[in-house]
Amino acid sequence: MKQDVWSLFDMFFSSQKTQQFLANQYEKLNLQDSNGKSFDNTYGFIYYIEHGKKYYKLADQAPAELKPVLLFYGMTQLMKACILCKDPDYPDSSSVLAHGLSTRKRKKRSYEFLNDEVKVQKTGLFNHFCEKMFHMKHIEGEKFMMNHLLSTLPELAPLYRQMTGAFYQIRMNKESNDSFILSCEAADLLHMSVDRFKEYINSMFSSKIKMELRDENNYQILLIDQLHPFDCFPLHYHFAEDTYYFPVDRDLLQMPVLNELMVHYVLLYNLSMISRYDTEWWSELFHTYTSLELPFINQFLNVTAQKIPYLFGQLLHNMDIP
Repeated sequence: MKQDVWSLFDMFFSSQKTQQFLANQYEKLNLQDSNGKSFDNTYGFIYYIEHGKKYYKLADQAPAELKPVLLFYGMTQLMKACILCKDPDYPDSSSVLAHGLSTRKRKKRSYEFLNDEVKVQKTGLFNHFCEKMFHMKHIEGEKFMMNHLLSTLPELAPLYRQMTGAFYQIRMNKESNDSFILSCEAADLLHMSVDRFKEYINSMFSSKIKMELRDENNYQILLIDQLHPFDCFPLHYHFAEDTYYFPVDRDLLQMPVLNELMVHYVLLYNLSMISRYDTEWWSELFHTYTSLELPFINQFLNVTAQKIPYLFGQLLHNMDIP
């Protein structure tokens, strides 16, 4: 297991360092009075991180039934800290304070979480985060199914094989920081010849990677451009193993592109809503053990509790800390 993920945030608990960091971000945005804006936002930034950390620490001690609410609000605090790096006037209107997502208000009697959908709204925190941090627009109205989102998480790949027999992605064995070995099984699972698979890789990754046939059983993948754990589509970063997983399900590759931070936000939003407003269904899920969905939900909650603070820490450090 990695170091304590919260150590990535230690330097921000110095107001002097935080102000320098924010001023540097605002200078890169060519904002006037970057020093004044950074001074005004220093403690707001620190408190967002501190508040988020407290939510995560409480979630670590809480029963599983309560974790989604604590983890969701912990994540929103870290999102707000990141937004403040790109939008010094945040929040400048009440429209950016809403969650930015919606789901069915009342669940049907035959409700299944894995088949549930969440819809992106026109305004709110989700859209604002996507636009400011990753320049993503025009996702209003997109719908995301919970099963599709969960299947993108590499930590859940073994569970999917155990529970359903499905292969959504396979592990790439790490040789060095920029070199990985991918089994030729990937081409077989995608029903492609070696030549077709190489064409497919080149079309998917363009200049990001170089792939060579190492031997009859393996490809060598060389990462040419720096990939970030929080934004490495179509690869998926495995936190505990410190390597990438390669998608071998075409449906995953055809989904609207969400990076992993966005995936976790959508999943936690829905789980937290169910926990708060569909208490009877939620309680039965944890006490009857009759659903196939509980293992996926439990494993996701365990993963997101560690992985999301790590990904946000990486995101902030990638902003060129002075």
